[in-house]
Amino acid sequence: MVTQLPITNDRTGATNGREVVIRMYNVGFGDAFLVLLPDGKNQRRILFDCGSVEAAEDAPMDSIVDRIIRDVTDEDEVARIDVVVGTHRHKDHVSGFARSAWDDVEVKEVWMPWTEDPKDFDARRIRETQSRLALGLNAAFAAKLAVADNGDKKKLQRCQSLVENALTLTNDREMKVLHNGFSGNPERRFLPEADKDKVYQRVYQTDVLPGVKVHVLGPSRETQVIRDMEPPKGGSYLAMRAFAESETGKPPAPFGVEYQQKTYSGGGTLPDKDKEKIKRAAELSDLAVAVALDKAVNGTSLMLVLEIADTFLLFPGDAQWGTWCAAMEDPEWKEMLGRVSFYKIGHHGSHNATPKKFVESMMPDGICAMASTLTRGIWPDIPRAPLLDALSARHVNLARSDDPDNIGNVFKIDEGVIETRIPL
Repeated sequence: MVTQLPITNDRTGATNGREVVIRMYNVGFGDAFLVLLPDGKNQRRILFDCGSVEAAEDAPMDSIVDRIIRDVTDEDEVARIDVVVGTHRHKDHVSGFARSAWDDVEVKEVWMPWTEDPKDFDARRIRETQSRLALGLNAAFAAKLAVADNGDKKKLQRCQSLVENALTLTNDREMKVLHNGFSGNPERRFLPEADKDKVYQRVYQTDVLPGVKVHVLGPSRETQVIRDMEPPKGGSYLAMRAFAESETGKPPAPFGVEYQQKTYSGGGTLPDKDKEKIKRAAELSDLAVAVALDKAVNGTSLMLVLEIADTFLLFPGDAQWGTWCAAMEDPEWKEMLGRVSFYKIGHHGSHNATPKKFVESMMPDGICAMASTLTRGIWPDIPRAPLLDALSARHVNLARSDDPDNIGNVFKIDEGVIETRIPL
């Protein structure tokens, strides 16, 4: 273990009004970041996410939640957080909110993507489509895993891992807490919000965070990007899978007229060679449909930049190509991305959440970055080596939650929590 100064828990004057404190909790494969902003002699607190799908060694989620709450508890023994941000409903970002300990934490505002707004028709449609597909796929993969041989199990486990991460439903405890829980009757905001003229606001300010501008880069309300949030409904896929595993029956709708004619013009069934084609297509669709679902949920992720005293902190959640491309093509946002001092590495260091263009052409040299990650057997390319190499080439001060022995002197570590301070 590296020798580092322990993290202090002084909440009055700890920043001296001159720096932002960012803490990354080692949740394993998930995210939990606490941001402490200076406000005179006090601090304002923002919690970005709290979840995991595979815990770090000796760090169960209950202990992580207890540690976060301890870190935000004041001298009067009341735990207080100014803003809780649920970037999106993947389990690796929200599962920790299912703990009952949050019931007594005073929160002023809760921010979620607009896709969580219960009054928004498009949001409801997107959530319902994602949930139906997740439930259907999970049942299908569970049934296949029960009878799969060793050669197929690893592939199916990769698919099911993606699907299970998306199985966070509106009625689950963690989402109920984000929508209705915490103490203090917090205000819920679904970003980006619209003004009285129904124009969606790119910049958000609140009395809860004085002196802070919140730039909302995503999720987009553009029709083309919204389409990416709606995965295939799964009916065609499941029908194809069922037919591929049956001996007889009519091919499902996605297959062309030639198959329909071969099957029924002579009253017989499909030839074996055509059944094999359909079976192979179904097998290839396993991962494709699971990835489509994963991408759709990530597409709903909040992508925020906090601006305080001309310092920019980038928290992209798990935003993927659509949101990133829109941000990099927007002149104002492009200029802002070129000025960030801190980057919360998206999607645990995967290939599809940190564009090469951002790292090589926009990111300033020598900034501070944190990756909450864990190398898993079914996802050996996370964190992705080329991304880590590219960050190194830009002299980024990098801290990985799964590699605390190799953090630089801009970080402190204490009991699995890595902290950095960004001067203002």
